[in-house]
Amino acid sequence: MVYFLPLVANVGVVVIQTKRYYTTSCRVFLGVMSIGILGLASTQVYSQDSEWIQACVWDKRLRDKAFEDQAEVCLGWQTNSTRSLCRGSYSPLPLYPLSDPNVIELKADDVSFHPTGQSDLQGHVQVQQNQSMITARTAQVFRNARTHQIDRVELDSNVHFMEPGRLMIAKHATLNPQDKSGYIQQVLYRFETKHAAAILPAWGTAEWVRRFANKNYHLHAVTYTTCAPRDRAWDIKAKDIQLDHAKQTGVAHNAMLRLGKLPILYTPYLSFPTSSARKSGFLMPFGGYTNVNGFDFAAPYYLNLAPNYDATVIPHYYTLRGWMLGGTTRFLTERSSGIVGGSILPSDDAFKSFIAQNAGQFPSLKGAKTDRWSVLAREYLHILPNLNLDIDFQQVSDDYYLQDFSTNLAISSENQLLRRASLVYTSDHWLVGSSVQSYQTLHPINQSAVGNIYDRLPQVLANGTYHDMPLHSDLNILGQFDYFHWTGSDHSIPQGTRYHLNPILSIPRTAPWGYFTPSIELVENNYGLSRNVNPSGIGASQTESFNRILPRVYVDSGLTFERDNAHLFHNTMRQTLEPRLYYLNVPYLNQSQFPAFDSAYMIFNTDQLFRTNRFSGFDRISDANQLAYAVSTRWLSPNTGQEKAKFTVGQIRYFSPRKVQLCYNQTGQCTDDPLILGYTSPTEIWSPVAMNGVYTLNSAWSASSDYVWNPATHTTNNANVNLHYQPDSERILGLGYNYLASGNLLTVPGAMLNTANYLTSGNVLVPATMLSNAALNQITGSYAWPLTENWSTLGVYSYNLSEQYDMMTFFGVQYDSCCWAARLIGGRTFKSLSPSSLIPQYDNNVYFQILLKGLGSVATSNPENTIRSYLPGYRNLFRH
Repeated sequence: MVYFLPLVANVGVVVIQTKRYYTTSCRVFLGVMSIGILGLASTQVYSQDSEWIQACVWDKRLRDKAFEDQAEVCLGWQTNSTRSLCRGSYSPLPLYPLSDPNVIELKADDVSFHPTGQSDLQGHVQVQQNQSMITARTAQVFRNARTHQIDRVELDSNVHFMEPGRLMIAKHATLNPQDKSGYIQQVLYRFETKHAAAILPAWGTAEWVRRFANKNYHLHAVTYTTCAPRDRAWDIKAKDIQLDHAKQTGVAHNAMLRLGKLPILYTPYLSFPTSSARKSGFLMPFGGYTNVNGFDFAAPYYLNLAPNYDATVIPHYYTLRGWMLGGTTRFLTERSSGIVGGSILPSDDAFKSFIAQNAGQFPSLKGAKTDRWSVLAREYLHILPNLNLDIDFQQVSDDYYLQDFSTNLAISSENQLLRRASLVYTSDHWLVGSSVQSYQTLHPINQSAVGNIYDRLPQVLANGTYHDMPLHSDLNILGQFDYFHWTGSDHSIPQGTRYHLNPILSIPRTAPWGYFTPSIELVENNYGLSRNVNPSGIGASQTESFNRILPRVYVDSGLTFERDNAHLFHNTMRQTLEPRLYYLNVPYLNQSQFPAFDSAYMIFNTDQLFRTNRFSGFDRISDANQLAYAVSTRWLSPNTGQEKAKFTVGQIRYFSPRKVQLCYNQTGQCTDDPLILGYTSPTEIWSPVAMNGVYTLNSAWSASSDYVWNPATHTTNNANVNLHYQPDSERILGLGYNYLASGNLLTVPGAMLNTANYLTSGNVLVPATMLSNAALNQITGSYAWPLTENWSTLGVYSYNLSEQYDMMTFFGVQYDSCCWAARLIGGRTFKSLSPSSLIPQYDNNVYFQILLKGLGSVATSNPENTIRSYLPGYRNLFRH
């Protein structure tokens, strides 16, 4: 028997036949019936026998075990011991889209139709539009006697509202198609939420849910968790939740966070966003313990001020120091982006004690302020298509701020804070820029001496590049102006202007088998200097000017040979042999009367074989009459061309001694100390032999090494070896060894350096008093490795073999489950040698984190920066 059931006026007809189903076009929007709450999730449609229907009606009187058993079955959870962490997963919903998304398909075993009043649908009632579906055992449709339109729809017995990624099961539902409002009772739901790169299923219950005509919702007696039904490690229970559709916000009243059955956090009021849009409110708190701060606790508050502008305010309490107030502000426009932040801690109690204990021995601490603060500002501004402004500013209140408040073990001993603003213009051939740059240099008494750095107020540069000039030559022009300003207390340190001009003409000749490139340069520096003979600054300043012009000529050449069917560890490869010659000639000019604003020796390695200058910076131009020769060989994959291994060895033959010295003296007469880092003998005719090797076994294994051998002394100048194994983002093994001759330079703690490596002695800058000039031997190991499916561990260890003490240590263990994770990490980093006993002093830190997946993490500070510094590539699950 066939029944014709007009749903609403002028919307078409749905044909319903018992046990056999036919459909015609109908434009009733199924969303009227399918009330979605909280992004509800989907599940499998099960056999609809009467016993199962009654079993899936949620009964709040059920005890925990019975309730979890019911939820597991009704929500479609399938246990699978081979699945990691969760030991199972939800069954997919077999929803198949209809051929016409506008068609509504109605199915029922039996229909009792009345054109007015009530119509009944009995047995396996199903309504589907595209991939949205409602099922129930029975349904009643009530029509308005006057308008013949549907006023109300009642669904009973195991009502399912289903869409891809959404499911809601209810005992009873009342729907009002005219205003799209509704009311459902005894709700069991699950849904999928995207969290970072993962899809997390969540589920819970509600005693009832009411939808209003304005699309707002009211939920009563609600629970929520991302755990598996039989493993509710945590959940949130709220008395009431109101969802505001227009504002895209929600409010929960009397909410309780429970770990298992243990309540741990209660809030009478909680506001949260219901979309991806940002919303003001408290973020997850964090706290912890360190030996320098005691216990601490912070509760960040997020302010969504505008779509492109927000702020975070962080009140932070330290038991040994007091209250700190910090915050950051971010902004983003079409042409700019940036962040401004800072913190202040008035009258630091622990810092007061530190000053009182040490001011007698270190007069620089007398009168030190106990208010602690920091300021940070970064901005990038795109002014014009080729004109950009970049600002980076950092400032802290005192020399000990980073020691006391940094949460990154890798930078807690950093003592140079950059302040820089640069304006850069680029065109097809030119890069022109202007900047001001300074550093705040920190001089903590409990660390080795730290040298001040010159401010550049300002720096102006212009770099030009022209290719394919006459004779197929290339022209590069480098011009730079700097005003170097000294902020140290010693007024005898020179300061002033430096003009640098360096045109370079090259004629490259290349072929598949090699290349030959002669080049000629002119290097000009002009100085305008001032200095005071008296270091205290008393008396008149002296002024002087210098000019220097030097030519530089060099020829770079190389050949490339290839052979196929070469073998590397039983693998067939394409091998190259690449000899290289590099001749350099620069005349000698005594430059010791010029200050070394930015010049220094560099550690000798294969890169230094082919440099035009053995000094960094522009203040020292090394004299040279030398020939560098080297040979490299590479093994390449014959299929992809990927480099699997490379080895280089080279040396320099000097045809004359190197006379230019790094040291500064107004008379021009001084000699460099051989203990200066990077120093090599200027009289040897052969340089050290430099070697470099890189080997990539596969995507997991890699190794690299540098080695420099001094044939004159038959000793090693410097060496490093690094092994890295990383089959995936959770398994990392790293081992490194570093050796540097005269690299273990320990100065007297508390000494004040004027430049990077020098103390003042009359008119000559000499090295600081050394406690040790031995070679640096340091070994570092790092790892991250899962022990089981749930347990994993990670750590880093660095040891100074020369002085026999730890440099850096941290070790952590973490547990990861289906819906929560926890991690405990402890670490310490070398700070200094004790001024009195020379015993190593350390900063100690302990981090503890709990992550409730899909909700957030509670942490004692955040070790993410430390992990990223020492374990690059590690999948830090607490980052998400």
